[in-house]
Amino acid sequence: SVRYAADRADDTVKFTDGALKTILNVPRVFLPVVLKGCVDWAKENGVTLITEKEMAIINDKRSKEKKK
Repeated sequence: SVRYAADRADDTVKFTDGALKTILNVPRVFLPVVLKGCVDWAKENGVTLITEKEMAIINDKRSKEKKK
């Protein structure tokens, strides 16, 4: 179900299986919001394939924003 949602999130930005494993524990109701945030970040940074490395960068950015 996570793969299905990720495939529908955007037609240019794709996710690897490893990247999707990092968001498996996200509650289903928040999944579209999380995926949209990842896609927005990818477009800002010129990324078309999100891997575990990009997910770590996105999570670090989110953690820093929460601390503010």
